[in-house]
Amino acid sequence: MEQFKSFITEKEHPYKLLILSHDDPLDPNETGPMIRKKASELGLNVYLAEFSGMYMESDGDNKLVYSFPVDENGKVELPTMKSDAKYDKPFKINPKDTLIMARGLGSSVNTGNRSWYIAIKTLEADGYTIFNSTKCHDICNDKWYNQVIFQQNNFNTPTTVLIRHSEGAEIAAKKLGNKFPMILKTSIGSRGVGVMLVESLKSLHSIVQLLHRENEFVDVILQEWIKTEYDVRVIVASGQIIGAIKRPIVNDDFRSNVSQGSKPTEHELTDLEISESLRAAKAVDGMIVGVDFIPSKNRDKEVPIMIEVNSTPGLIGIEEALKDNKKSITTEILKIFMNRDNWRIT
Repeated sequence: MEQFKSFITEKEHPYKLLILSHDDPLDPNETGPMIRKKASELGLNVYLAEFSGMYMESDGDNKLVYSFPVDENGKVELPTMKSDAKYDKPFKINPKDTLIMARGLGSSVNTGNRSWYIAIKTLEADGYTIFNSTKCHDICNDKWYNQVIFQQNNFNTPTTVLIRHSEGAEIAAKKLGNKFPMILKTSIGSRGVGVMLVESLKSLHSIVQLLHRENEFVDVILQEWIKTEYDVRVIVASGQIIGAIKRPIVNDDFRSNVSQGSKPTEHELTDLEISESLRAAKAVDGMIVGVDFIPSKNRDKEVPIMIEVNSTPGLIGIEEALKDNKKSITTEILKIFMNRDNWRIT
């Protein structure tokens, strides 16, 4: 597979880019500042805003976006009892020339204020192109919802069941044939947080009861464990494969997240892996997403085992893994949208 393509066309036009994100101690804002830097290098008028405290005002056909300043490391200084709020100069946006990249609707660990979600819904209603849509975030931020969408679209996935109440562990395990170990996941979570390998029914009972004691409304899913040496992360933008990496399972662990210490390398996709990755991105209404799968034993003839789609994929790991190509994944993504035809999912 040709890893990179040239996206320069006669339709190429610079655009404004507004990045909305949130810095959280459990989910630090690393990708946002990197995207801002790459966009600036392309000559784009780009602004990185912090969801906390952000607000907008109408200005004729435009909107003015007000945010606390975000430094080069993605950190923001919020007001305190002893200091006033100091906002940046407002950033002017218009649906005709501005793309909005919503890096989550707040943190994916702590769900953020409901008003952040409403702000994106408002922008969608006003005709702005949002990457990704609220529909995409709704699906991808909930592992059970993501699984339901996979099932509706006939993807090959691990057998997965929902533990429906604090005493539902035994019923769920029976649906998986009581084959331990199993993977337990909280429906909301990222960076490998909230994912556990459960070795026995006794342990499963204890973990589920503890989770429900901390949050009686927590959604917990149980999934068959498929042993593998690595999984694959594919970056898809506007219906195009931008790059793919192999993420080895971390030593003495079962996870492959870069944030957990996995050292990814470039992965050459088969035709089946390409088609299933593109289909998964489309199924979740994803414009810029990370598609995760476990490769099948016969990669040329058997479809991969789809795990999930991430609506706010971190790009630091894949940038590092593909740096020998002398091209930046982030830059290639930004270049795609120079062509206005790519401002929609095809």
